[in-house]
Amino acid sequence: MEMNTRDQALQIAATLMRPLIRLMIHWGVGINELVELAKRVYVEQAAEKLRLEGRKASDAALSAMTGVHRKDVKRIGADGPLAPTERRKRSLLSAVMSLWSGDKRFLDRRGAPRPLSRRLAAHADDGKPGFEDLIEEVSKGHQPRALLEAWIGQGAVTLDEQGRVCWAQPEYVAGESLQQQGRSARLAADRLEAAWQNLMRGPKAEAPAHFLFSVRAEGLLDEDVKALHAKVRRWGRSFGDRLNLAVSEAEARGRQAGGEQRYSFGIQSFAEPWPSEEQAPRSRKRNLRPGAEPPRPEPV
Repeated sequence: MEMNTRDQALQIAATLMRPLIRLMIHWGVGINELVELAKRVYVEQAAEKLRLEGRKASDAALSAMTGVHRKDVKRIGADGPLAPTERRKRSLLSAVMSLWSGDKRFLDRRGAPRPLSRRLAAHADDGKPGFEDLIEEVSKGHQPRALLEAWIGQGAVTLDEQGRVCWAQPEYVAGESLQQQGRSARLAADRLEAAWQNLMRGPKAEAPAHFLFSVRAEGLLDEDVKALHAKVRRWGRSFGDRLNLAVSEAEARGRQAGGEQRYSFGIQSFAEPWPSEEQAPRSRKRNLRPGAEPPRPEPV
């Protein structure tokens, strides 16, 4: 690999590692633990590359490819493969909110999670499935009333003037923060994996295997950023509700027919302070000159 390509790869790694290292520091994970994990992932991915190429994944080959000492390669091989994080059991709150936002019985006409009566459908005034139906659909081992009181106290749900249970902010509930960060990490990994697979298809491929799209801009005003955030919340929520419904229906068909594909989709609207023109690198200063082209969507 040429040095300029290596430098670019390292720059990509640095970009991804900054928020990751911030997370590690926040939760008290030290450098030694992360280095050990990095060694394991290096060996894992190198072994997968050799397997796809039809080559033997010997300790010597893995050590040469990764720079991990041969004795560590041997030790890591003896420990076995890393546990698959994707199959970890979701929390009860996450499972309930997923059903609430993805099942037609619990949605309003717009496809958003509707307010639910506290009682079962058989005892509800409108005859529609209520909060107790939602809980029993996910788990029969929990008391709906106890969960409701706990989730109201945590801010996951609220009660409206009619006493119906309404969606609030489940992602901010104590104990859910790492669940939320884990989901964001998997989405980020999926996006990078999709970009990698599209790249590996080569320029002769008729179309990319995965759809990737992004928009970037620099030097925006605070009020414009707030307006953009508001638009994404409004449009993204509407689109997300419809897509979530379609995904839930696809999951149901997959359970019946033994589907084996995994799918993900994510939207983010992010802004942060950008260096002034005096602090900006040369490449950015050129972009800030009068008459510079406006930002364009970036197919990745």
